[in-house]
Amino acid sequence: MFRKLQAIEIAEGALLADVAIVFHLLWLYLPIGGGLFLTLVFVVFTILVLRRGFYVGLMALIVAEFILIIITGFHGVSMLFVAGSGGIFLGITMRWRWHHLLLLLAGVTCGALALFALTALLTFLSGQSFDLIVVSLRTSYTWLTGLSGTLAAHVGLGGWWQQSASPALASMSEVAFRYWLLTWYALLWLTSWPVVAIIYAVTNALVRLFGYDVRPFPGGWLGRRLQRVRRFLIKWRSRSRVARWLKARGA
Repeated sequence: MFRKLQAIEIAEGALLADVAIVFHLLWLYLPIGGGLFLTLVFVVFTILVLRRGFYVGLMALIVAEFILIIITGFHGVSMLFVAGSGGIFLGITMRWRWHHLLLLLAGVTCGALALFALTALLTFLSGQSFDLIVVSLRTSYTWLTGLSGTLAAHVGLGGWWQQSASPALASMSEVAFRYWLLTWYALLWLTSWPVVAIIYAVTNALVRLFGYDVRPFPGGWLGRRLQRVRRFLIKWRSRSRVARWLKARGA
């Protein structure tokens, strides 16, 4: 694994590490559009791994973390690590042409585990108690059950909610709060699915746009349908521009 890097690998790794830092700083300090720039950090490290392999991507991530610490201290270092590691993971799995479902499952599981460990580490380093996580879970549970009860009453299901749904949910919640660590990880795992899917879709589209031969997402019937819709929208937009130009010229 460890080897002497070539000059072109050092140059590309340093350049793309700088690009990732710029995108990450934009995510940190711009009031809007931060999610897009954070997604581009994934894309940068994915492209680097596709071009130069895992080792160069890892070295670039270490260099990017070091430079970011010099610029901002430790502010935002954890998210750069998550985004860079995610990009390296996507680069490796897309290079090996993993199936989409397997890639998403591994990405969600590892991503939720990384967020779980990061949350625990930040809580420990800040000197706060882990009971805050349990309190936040109980607060969210109380708010959601109250909202559900109100909605059930409005649609005529108040009796069913009070007699059946609420007691069963209360017994399940006791077990969940008893094993709150597993509950916290399960919530992170469930909420990571749409985030990972969107990041993978954007990264896959941009990587293919740059000419890399990776498995298209989504593939199969759905992918062909989306491609047709995309082509139709492009043609419609082109015709609209031509029509406006002709109208402006008085044709």
